[in-house]
Amino acid sequence: MPLSIAHYVPQSSGGGRGRALAAWGVALAVAVGLLALIALATLAEARGYVALSSMLRRAFGVVCHQMPERSFYLAGHPLAVCARCLGIYVGLGAGALAYPLVRAVGRTDAPARGWLFAAAIPTAVDFALGFSGVWENTHLSRLLTGAVLGAVAVFYVVPGMVDLSRTGWRQIYKSRSFDERTAS
Repeated sequence: MPLSIAHYVPQSSGGGRGRALAAWGVALAVAVGLLALIALATLAEARGYVALSSMLRRAFGVVCHQMPERSFYLAGHPLAVCARCLGIYVGLGAGALAYPLVRAVGRTDAPARGWLFAAAIPTAVDFALGFSGVWENTHLSRLLTGAVLGAVAVFYVVPGMVDLSRTGWRQIYKSRSFDERTAS
């Protein structure tokens, strides 16, 4: 039986288009910033700033194997991430840039999860064929399949960031505190 309007719980506390655009802008800035840091790590190494390069490479090393033979080179040094991870970051940046052209920035619903899994299939196939020795993947195949995954991932990240910008951390904290109190 449908509930009355008195039982309606708003999904966001408002905030309008300005907060949505700010959240999208943050997503775009983070994606572009990560690409800049990847290049900075390599250029810093080429210029002799070993401490800066080492710090950035360690940070990216948390999520990437950084194998030089699977990386593009800049200024005679391997990038701070492999070709596939670079593709993911490039895809995130391109997807974030194109996001407002494809989808309303203020929407907080994410596409069906199947699209994200479908976007991961080219990367999985490229990896599996290379790993099994059936096909020798290349830097370009790794970059392109990673870019597909990164570009689609944006369509899950931005709606979450928009929703977070509207509800705020305080609301999430209150919800968790309430859940923890009621669970015990």
